[in-house]
Amino acid sequence: MNIELRHKGRKAFAASIFALAMGTMAPQAMADTYNIRLSNLYPENHPMCIQTNNFAKFVEEGTDGNVKVEVYCNNQLGNEREASEGVRRGSLEMVMSGGGGLGRFVPEFYTLELPFLYPETRRINDVTWALIDDINDLANKRGFEILGFGYEGPRSINSVESFDTLAEMENYKLRIPEAPLYVGMAKALGAIPTPTAFTEAYTSLQTGVADGMESGPSTTYNNKFFEVAPYYVQTEHIVNPCYLAINLDYFNALPEEYQQVFRDAGKRSTDIMLEDVLKSNDEVMAKMKDEGLTVVELAPGEAEKFRDVLKPFSEEYAKSIGDDAVNLLAKIREVLAEE
Repeated sequence: MNIELRHKGRKAFAASIFALAMGTMAPQAMADTYNIRLSNLYPENHPMCIQTNNFAKFVEEGTDGNVKVEVYCNNQLGNEREASEGVRRGSLEMVMSGGGGLGRFVPEFYTLELPFLYPETRRINDVTWALIDDINDLANKRGFEILGFGYEGPRSINSVESFDTLAEMENYKLRIPEAPLYVGMAKALGAIPTPTAFTEAYTSLQTGVADGMESGPSTTYNNKFFEVAPYYVQTEHIVNPCYLAINLDYFNALPEEYQQVFRDAGKRSTDIMLEDVLKSNDEVMAKMKDEGLTVVELAPGEAEKFRDVLKPFSEEYAKSIGDDAVNLLAKIREVLAEE
C-alpha cells in the first residue's frame, strides 16, 4: 500500500471516530454529503439573514450540492445566546451571532464594537478581514471558527420621547443587549441599563420597561421598533460586527477543499452584505419617515460630549477584559490609521 493510500485510510478512520464522538452533529463520514443548520436571530428580510442565505447558496454551489446549509432566521433555533452555546458545545453546527452570543465566550470580540471606533461603517470591513487571523486565534480557543461577518449600524437610539442632549440620558432606561459592554456603556452615559432579550425589545418599549433602545436603521425598521419608539435620536455611537461561526471540530473534520469553499463563501457573502446594509439603511430611513418616524439630530456640541464621555470607558473596558483585548484594540487602530 503506497503512502497516499495509507494517508487516505487514516483520514477516513479518523473521520469515522469523530462522527461517533460528535453524534448526529458530526459530518456524515461514510458519505460525501453534509447537512448543516445555521441559526440567525434576525428576521428574514434583514440584510443579516439575506447574507446567511447567500452563504448557504455559495457553499452549495461550491461543493456541487454536497453541502447543504439550512438557514433558520428569527431565532427559530433559540435566542442568540442559546444558539451560540449550541455551536460551542457541538449540538448545532453554525450561528450568526454578535456580542450577545459569541461575545459571552470570546469577550475580546467586544473590542471590535467599542463606541465611536470607526469613522464610517465601511471601515469595519477593512478591520475584520485585516485581522481575521487574530480573530480566529481567539475564537479557536473557545471552539469556534469564524468564516465571515455581518454588520449592524451605525446604532442610534429609538426613543419613546424626544431628546437631543447627553444630560437627558440621566436615569434614562436604555434597553440594551444582554452583554457587559452595553451595560457599561449605558452607565457611562448616565442611563439605567435595561438588558432584555432581543425578542422582548419591542414589548419593553411598548410597556414602559424601557424609555428607548439602540439599534441600526435596518434592525429598527425590520422589527418595527419605530411603532412604539417614534423618535430616532442620531447618536450613531456604534458600528458592530456579527460573526458567522462554525463549530471548530466540525469544520476541521470537513475535507480541506470544502473548508476553502466555506471561507470563500464567508468572504463573498460578507462583502455583499456590507453593500446591502448601507443601501438598506438609506432606504428604510426614508420609509420610516414616511410612516411617522421623527429623526432627531443632537443639539450643537452634544455629539462631542457623547464621544468624550465614552472614550475613557472604551479604554478601561478593553483593559478589564485583558491583554488580548488591549492588543486587539491596538491592532484595530493600526488598521484604521492606514489610508
